Amino acid sequence: MPSLASTAPPRTIDRPCPPGSWDVHHHIFDLDGRFPLSPTRHFTPSPATLAQFEAFQHRLGIEHACIAHGLSFGTDPSSLVFYLDYFQGSARAFACVDITSVTDKEIIELRDKGIPGIRIDYHLHKAQHNVEEQIRCLRQYAARAAPFGWTLQTYHPHPEYYESLSPVIRELPVPVVVDHFGGLKTASLLRYQGLEADTFDAASQPGLAALCSLLRDGKLWIKLSAPYRCSEDPTFEDMRPLVRALVDANPDRVLYGSDWPHTQPFHRRPKDLKGSDVETYLPFDDVAWVNKLKTWLSQDEWGKLMISNPRAFTGYDRDN
Repeated sequence: MPSLASTAPPRTIDRPCPPGSWDVHHHIFDLDGRFPLSPTRHFTPSPATLAQFEAFQHRLGIEHACIAHGLSFGTDPSSLVFYLDYFQGSARAFACVDITSVTDKEIIELRDKGIPGIRIDYHLHKAQHNVEEQIRCLRQYAARAAPFGWTLQTYHPHPEYYESLSPVIRELPVPVVVDHFGGLKTASLLRYQGLEADTFDAASQPGLAALCSLLRDGKLWIKLSAPYRCSEDPTFEDMRPLVRALVDANPDRVLYGSDWPHTQPFHRRPKDLKGSDVETYLPFDDVAWVNKLKTWLSQDEWGKLMISNPRAFTGYDRDN
């Protein structure tokens, strides 16, 4: 049962990520019956196996994984426990659990396995488009997580909500990590959605200042992951102002995530998507994106993003 580093072929110069790199947001969907899908899932993923995941990470040069619980598995973290055992202490994961029924003993066991936090499933709570329900979830989950030192993981496609969420996040007794650039938008995304974009300025959009303030004050982590959730520019060049704004706010609180195997973004999903509908994955050139991202950062910022920040975020240094 190996680590990513131990199973990788000899490192060559065409690997874009430096030794010791982390991928803090991805999924694994082994659909061979060992890990049943939830009846409340909002779509059915296509297979994306552990073997495929390892091959993908080897191409990038990633040596540490932090698995984001696939929401299609509901609140059953058994797949995460299996993968954490497989990676022999070199990986971490964020789990979805039912906070109304999970026991203290079970939380401690999950934490000791390498799970430093809990992922809030806003789909389950019908909170994706409801800021008041998100506030309720944040407070409820934080109260359950705080005694165990857990972090809360969240995502929704409404960056403007952070103007209301910011004071709530500041008062929570736990750290918070936000996925996928906090759902920030670009003009190319607005055009794809048929919205007016001629006067849109990504650097002054609602929510960005609130996110940057939380980052500056060390109240938030944010993942520079899945640019296709924010942009429809095939070069992703319009992501540069957002990357720089977030990194400039606090280079010690930004994290890299691949979002492999690249589930479909909200704006590309059918409005009538059902839980039984099998979803294909978005074609995405991870190597090209990582190489572009690297050019927008200094060498010091790149090392923080890929190595030192995720070690601090996951508690890896504390645990080893």
